[in-house]
Amino acid sequence: MGVFSKLAYSLGQPTLHATCYETIHTWNPNCYGAVWDAVPVGVIVSLKTYASFYLITNIIAKRGRLDKVNWKKYVKDVLQSTLFLITNMCFFLMHLCKFRHWLGFFTPFTMGFLSSITASALGILMEKKSRRPALALYLTNLASETYYRHLANHGHVKMYTYGECVPFGIGLMLFTWLQTAGRLPKSFNGFMNAALKSNVTENVINTEKLPKNFGAFLEKLRTDYEKTELCHHPHSCVSHSVESFAKNMSMGLMVSSVLSVARNIKTIISNPLKLFTILLSTDNFKLPLFAGCLPLIFNASQCSLNRVKQIPPTVSSVFSAGLASVAMAFYPSVSIAMYCLWKGIETVYFDLVDRGYLPKVKNGEIILYSISAGYVLWNTIVEPAALRRGYLNFLYTLVGGKIALFNRRLYDHFGFVSRNIYTTDPTFNSKFAMINPMLYQPLVK
Repeated sequence: MGVFSKLAYSLGQPTLHATCYETIHTWNPNCYGAVWDAVPVGVIVSLKTYASFYLITNIIAKRGRLDKVNWKKYVKDVLQSTLFLITNMCFFLMHLCKFRHWLGFFTPFTMGFLSSITASALGILMEKKSRRPALALYLTNLASETYYRHLANHGHVKMYTYGECVPFGIGLMLFTWLQTAGRLPKSFNGFMNAALKSNVTENVINTEKLPKNFGAFLEKLRTDYEKTELCHHPHSCVSHSVESFAKNMSMGLMVSSVLSVARNIKTIISNPLKLFTILLSTDNFKLPLFAGCLPLIFNASQCSLNRVKQIPPTVSSVFSAGLASVAMAFYPSVSIAMYCLWKGIETVYFDLVDRGYLPKVKNGEIILYSISAGYVLWNTIVEPAALRRGYLNFLYTLVGGKIALFNRRLYDHFGFVSRNIYTTDPTFNSKFAMINPMLYQPLVK
């Protein structure tokens, strides 16, 4: 043990010699008992999570036809994904203790990061192969966001208002570049056409189904203005921009209204008049404005640049996609922004693999998930404030609130911001405590 301790010091790693009971699982002095305490709640939460997830995905895939759902496969998928999550959770807690037993102490690296990587690697092997790439992408998204928040917590970078627009814009630019080159996968072509109306050759809005006055207004926009030779839309640039805005705005308003009603259903039932207040609130128009301004800005910019002959079409399209990202100022969403960024990077990577410029990494999704999930889980211990609050709350619920019971007072000398969310000091059974239990007991009861 002394050799490992000297090695840690030589590498500049501070050590913590308290037991894993005093450091991590303060609710139970027995390592395996502590893990078992978290299992029942974890199983229930996992089953609820994946039962809802797979039900929604099946309903969408079958277009609402419940009679078309393969319920046997549905149950199997729910159970397998639950096993994955529980395996990851159990080995995460268990490996914390194992590394402490093997070394005789904790270091910042072994107290969560290394154990989380190995636990995540074992966990992802339990999940079905078709789900692994999506999980790897999601955790990479979350890990990069967590790292940025970690840097911000320590004053190395700043948290910028509307900073979400930057990664969102980079992702849109990558998608647009591939689309203009004709190498964007078909599924993403559909997304780009829906979000930006970037490659639409038919009418965006059917004027026959509109009120006469509005239909006449759109027809006037279509005929009274021009379009460039490089534009693929059927009518004028002005009409295409306006129609794209109106189409996406209406769809966004419908989605936002449904979500608002679902979130406030109890309030609406108790007071039906609240429905109008909720639907007319400014919050209910944030998503529609984002959805509408996205194609409006993109098409207005692209059509304008198409009139400048010196600018190549690819440049005008990519630049316009980046400019359109400012629409996210109406509906700031880190989740959407980071997903778009990493999905764009992933799509470009596979394009370069297909073209022979890069090798395909065998089991790359397992490696990526293990490292990303390891980093995120490590931060739940040493610096929970770096995590996205929604995901932190999910992990808190998954283990029955036990991540709040870690003895973060002992982590202060590691240099992390550990105690600004979970501030409660644990109590210990003096039979199993190596450090002075009086440090954690009130002086006066």
